[in-house]
Amino acid sequence: MTEAKKTRTRSAKSAPKPDLVEMAAEHAAGSAEIVQAAEPAPADRLSADVEIRSKDSEPLVFSFRDQGEAIRQAMRETVAASAKGALEVNEKIIQALQAQGDAAIDLWRAAIENPRLPDSLNAQTGAARQAFQAASSQWKDVAETTARWMTRSVEPLQSAFLRQTR
Repeated sequence: MTEAKKTRTRSAKSAPKPDLVEMAAEHAAGSAEIVQAAEPAPADRLSADVEIRSKDSEPLVFSFRDQGEAIRQAMRETVAASAKGALEVNEKIIQALQAQGDAAIDLWRAAIENPRLPDSLNAQTGAARQAFQAASSQWKDVAETTARWMTRSVEPLQSAFLRQTR
């Protein structure tokens, strides 16, 4: 039950294989003849079309330039406002930390100066209340200053983008 193997025999060369380089050269030569046969466009008509297109696109180009310049100016203003706001917030934080340090020293001084325990506790409680009120008002001021900083930093960009949409 074995199958007989078929042997392949080579047939004589039936037809030569086409040369791909020659085929590409023939195709390119045919394309060149078609291009040469086409009539060139008149130069004056082409330049008139280009002038019309350039005149139509001039407002668009100037518009893009104006928008780019407006955005650059808005970015400059944003950076300046942001730097100024950061310095202001930094100053407020330093002042708040200094005031809290002073309040802590006053709190301990009030507790140590009174020889009697009830008077010492009353003085310490009063000083702690004052320190808390001062700290909360200072941190509220820092938060308000930070909010102003963020608002002022974004305003130039918002106005530049709103001007572009109009």
